[in-house]
Amino acid sequence: MNPAALRQGISYVTNSKGEKTALQLDLTNKAVQEIVEDLIDTLDAMERRDEPKRSFADIKQEILSIKD
Repeated sequence: MNPAALRQGISYVTNSKGEKTALQLDLTNKAVQEIVEDLIDTLDAMERRDEPKRSFADIKQEILSIKD
């Protein structure tokens, strides 16, 4: 990922005192899109970390039994 391309897609919103109050992301910028997608994936993983775990073998068996 190119940091310069990423910076072009990010700008700050400031108040009348020049204080940063918000962040504006240009979602047409591919580098920004990737960062936002990674952030959302991370948030999803954090929300699900306490969910019960299932083994790959169990899930595979469940999928194969649905096909029958």
